[in-house]
Amino acid sequence: MSRVELKENAKKSLKGNWGQAILVMILMGVITSLVTSIALIGNKGILNNPENFSQFLDNFNSFAFGAPQIIATILSVIVGACLTLGSVSYYLKVSRNEEVTFKELFSKAHLGLLYIGVSVMTSIFVGLWSLLLIIPGIIATYSYSMVNYIMVDNPELGVFGAIKRSKEIMNGHKMDYFILHLSFIGWSLLSACTFGILLLYVNPYMSVTCANFYNSIKDGTANKQA
Repeated sequence: MSRVELKENAKKSLKGNWGQAILVMILMGVITSLVTSIALIGNKGILNNPENFSQFLDNFNSFAFGAPQIIATILSVIVGACLTLGSVSYYLKVSRNEEVTFKELFSKAHLGLLYIGVSVMTSIFVGLWSLLLIIPGIIATYSYSMVNYIMVDNPELGVFGAIKRSKEIMNGHKMDYFILHLSFIGWSLLSACTFGILLLYVNPYMSVTCANFYNSIKDGTANKQA
């Protein structure tokens, strides 16, 4: 499918689902932020002693990195990992016109460690390629860009299996995906002008469009996009 078709199909799939899609996006952001905030505040003893609040702000603003920050980071990563694949699964089901509810956001929590493992390995690989030049790093990023979708569809592949499969199906499609992302720059600029409010429309729209892209190449037999 062409980029226009991918986007049009995304709009059709989201018709009647916009409210729920926005709810999924907001829930993910709120839950992740709350976990981080509670961990930071709780570990600083602010809940028990409000006088520590000014000290907490001083440390936070100066990027002091102690045990509370480490704990908060770990908790945020774990919760984010559990929710990320859930959101990917949600948007995949929307793109496939399957019945789905916002509860799908919590359906892939058991794959959290798998997500963290894949994220760590792809970051290492991209970092190594980036040591050569920026361009190889960007190419590597797009080579591994389908791992989240693959983990949702085929978690049995594991960390390296998902990475390998992403490289296979993205062969010949990296530029297509890059240009697809570029086509949303206008929306991103408009979102900035609305102080992020427009993201309530743009994020679900882009997420389902990207899911459509994965659906079109996941079998490794789709034609290249124009």
